[in-house]
Amino acid sequence: MEYTTFLLFFIYLTVVVLIGLRCTRQVHNADDFYVAGRRAGALQVAGSLLATVLGSSAILGSVDFAFAKGWAGAWFMLCGALGLTGLFFMVKALASFKVYNLPELLGKFYGMQVQRVSSGVIALAWLGVVGAQLIGAGMITSTVCGIPYWSATVLITLAIAFYTAAGGQFSIIRTDIFQLAFILAGIGGMFLMLFLKHPQQETLPLISVKFTVFDLAVMIVAYSSTYLVGPDIYSRLFCARDFPTARRALLMAVTVLVPFAFVLAYIGIYGANFHPEAARGNVLFTVAGAELPRPMTLLLFFTVLSAIMSSADTTLFTAAGLLTQFFGLDNGSSARSIRTTRICVVFIAGISCGVALFWKSILDVLLFALSVYSGAFVLPTVWILLGFPPRRLHAVCAMAVGGSLALAGKIAGGRIGNLLVIAAFAAGLLILLSGEISRRFRQRKRKP
Repeated sequence: MEYTTFLLFFIYLTVVVLIGLRCTRQVHNADDFYVAGRRAGALQVAGSLLATVLGSSAILGSVDFAFAKGWAGAWFMLCGALGLTGLFFMVKALASFKVYNLPELLGKFYGMQVQRVSSGVIALAWLGVVGAQLIGAGMITSTVCGIPYWSATVLITLAIAFYTAAGGQFSIIRTDIFQLAFILAGIGGMFLMLFLKHPQQETLPLISVKFTVFDLAVMIVAYSSTYLVGPDIYSRLFCARDFPTARRALLMAVTVLVPFAFVLAYIGIYGANFHPEAARGNVLFTVAGAELPRPMTLLLFFTVLSAIMSSADTTLFTAAGLLTQFFGLDNGSSARSIRTTRICVVFIAGISCGVALFWKSILDVLLFALSVYSGAFVLPTVWILLGFPPRRLHAVCAMAVGGSLALAGKIAGGRIGNLLVIAAFAAGLLILLSGEISRRFRQRKRKP
């Protein structure tokens, strides 16, 4: 066991738990628990938003993609920034609805059945996401601290579940800011050290034979859309004190994400040029181990751990709230609703930990629900935020067709899978447009 590293790890977990414990005193009603009283400032919302989207999959995925395909690795975060930019122009409509989550917003326009189905699908998908995050956190902590994988996973699960259940969104926002400091310091410090050694890097451009315009189109459809309509992203914005605050937060987040995209890509390119032996999924740590001093590699461990936990807590809280909603357990009583959601946080954390420890084989099945979510619910949400009158029948058809095609694309994979993902969005849009055309035609027909 690396005793010094384990001690620092234990101190880190203790700090985030204490932050959550302190935030418990701020929770007096449902608004406080679910949306931080709707009084978060722009810096708080932007910081929490960045900590959520800069998860380990985004960081490691960008670095690995750049390792294989050059500057195209920057497109991961650039597409995310593009989605947030689109949301910037719709956030006024979003802020006008005093809801706690995305399915509740859908329910206002398309009915309770749509709300319950979307709650169930997203909760199921997010259960898989939390499980995957705990696997990553457990593996890296086990390796760095020299403790058993199960011990690391259980400790991290307990910490996340405790502070998330204790203070709700107050805890998540406060711990996100704390964790974002590690993310920016670790990745930024690593980039500066590498750049000072070798500022010039020869590699493929943003668009190349390895990453074509078609590949970019697929990424925009599949990836940018999850930033444009994302349950976790919306949960951050619902905490803002007003519409201008939410817009400023989005602008701040985009301003950070764009340069960060190229920073992550540079690290991947550096790995390809100087450490081609690095394995997929391990490029960041291979480069760090070979190029950085021991204190910096230790900081990088806390960077990745922070990236995982800052995404996992938001995902866990979203899933718990949706589970409460799905089973109709939020009966209008603030105290009972909060108590039920806290129980759901612990329950989902326990199931996710079980997935990470014992049931990894079902992880892919759970993550299939993530594909259904993007194909089914993105376009109907954008439709109402753009101000088009909702037509329930057409929206439900768009959700069913889009979700089915997106799921088929996930199963098929490859180029056929990518075409099916694009088809999912195209079909959904056509169905929604047909409803709008039909409505206008009938209106015109009624006129004398």
